[in-house]
Amino acid sequence: MPEKKYLVGIDCGTTSSRTVIFDFKGTMIGYGQVMNPLTYPGVGRVECDGPALIETLYESTRRALQATEIDPEEIAGISFDMFRGTMMTRDAEGGFTHPIMIWQDLRGAEVLQLMADKLAAKGMSLADHYDLCGMPLGTVASSTRLVWLMENKPELYERATRIHTVMGLLTGAYGADDYYDDLNDTPWLTLNDETFHYSPKICDAFGVDMDKLAPLRQSGQVIGQVTEAVAAATGLAVGTPLVMGTGDQQSGCLGCGCVAEGMGYACGGTAGITAGKSSTLLRDPERKCYIVGTPDGIYELESQSNAAGSAFKWVKQEFCDVEDLTAKYLGLEVYDFLTQSAKKSPPGANGVFFLPYLSGAYTPHYDENARGTFTGFTFAHTRNDLVRATMEGVCFDIKDLLTAMVEANVPDYSVIRLTGGISRSDFWCQMQADIYNRPCETVECEEATALGSAMVAAVGVGVYQDFAEAAQNMVQVKRRYEPNPAVVDRYEDAYQTWKGLFTALHGEAFDAVTAFQEKYRDR
Repeated sequence: MPEKKYLVGIDCGTTSSRTVIFDFKGTMIGYGQVMNPLTYPGVGRVECDGPALIETLYESTRRALQATEIDPEEIAGISFDMFRGTMMTRDAEGGFTHPIMIWQDLRGAEVLQLMADKLAAKGMSLADHYDLCGMPLGTVASSTRLVWLMENKPELYERATRIHTVMGLLTGAYGADDYYDDLNDTPWLTLNDETFHYSPKICDAFGVDMDKLAPLRQSGQVIGQVTEAVAAATGLAVGTPLVMGTGDQQSGCLGCGCVAEGMGYACGGTAGITAGKSSTLLRDPERKCYIVGTPDGIYELESQSNAAGSAFKWVKQEFCDVEDLTAKYLGLEVYDFLTQSAKKSPPGANGVFFLPYLSGAYTPHYDENARGTFTGFTFAHTRNDLVRATMEGVCFDIKDLLTAMVEANVPDYSVIRLTGGISRSDFWCQMQADIYNRPCETVECEEATALGSAMVAAVGVGVYQDFAEAAQNMVQVKRRYEPNPAVVDRYEDAYQTWKGLFTALHGEAFDAVTAFQEKYRDR
């Protein structure tokens, strides 16, 4: 039997799936990435084909193994992380009764009032719901799309024999004998109590059949092994242990070394996510931030923005054709080219402000009708200002999340670890340190979520005894960014102006825009 030398982290992200092979020191050995089969069937609709997603995951694993010369028998264990806020319904044959409605899909907004009414009919307020599960009732909560399916496609719900998250898809696809879900992540189902088990009260209120819900397992628990069929589809070795994983952001925290109180986490990926850890169970007095469990056994307070790096990507795709062509001609990455453009605009972007609400506003505002805006530009402004305003708007939104968490009594952060696509830019990282007014750090491994999964696998199969030891051996700080005193006050003024713009538009203005979009959506 070959010596075990490697760990595999499988990261099912929103826009792409990645398989990454690491050695026991956290060095990336092999990498495979495939774009997910997302479709956009209408305004506010974001779907993914289930069988095609499984094939995408398999292909990412094949590519990672093909990029190395390792013997698959040398892999000690495999674990997973997944994009959250998403659930799916499976029939008795393992088919999908409906295309996967991912977390960015806004159909849940159509049933929020209905869900509130269902709670009220059982004598529960929205505050009671939060106090039970630690999850505000908003469009990202996966239960909203489940209730939408129950109300609009009841025959598809009835046909389902299993309801699970993306974790259930992963565990089932790679060889487990059921669609096991992660115990720590059940708040994303909005069907749990503070013990992280399904809540009969909430299930009863929403009419969810608990017998359909996937069985729960603790992160780090061995839940099966690679089967012959999966080995043939992926190139993995038959019998390789499968270790229950966790959500992408809990995994990202681990991969950034955030294993203790006082370390903040800010991910600027497709979405913007912030997190802070607490050894004691928290409940936000304002009921805005949400609580999840973690593989390392302590609680995580989180906030979320629905669009971060994806907002910048949209601006690039729709408005920066010239920059894209120029970057290709010069042999540059277009995002590096845009960063150089943004440097030509001063902090505060000469008074142009961008609200990155391209998929509604989540924490701390919970306005599903919020929409993206550029405000303040005149004939005197340039594209450089718009590009910088976009970058700053994403950071202001993340600062909103960080502030909400401190106000919710999470232990304050002495440092913030940065990850996600926007952390690859030194300029953007320094901008974050200046706007957050806290030291920020990046880590060597850019694939922090996949590394976190590999760390879960490492602890699960006994390579390391706990996550502190795993972090000490597998996570290395790459660079530290200190706030620049010369611009901190200017950015605080800009942030307060940005907040005021949202306040002015929140409610009547955003509602009117959304009503117009809905009225003419299919015409």
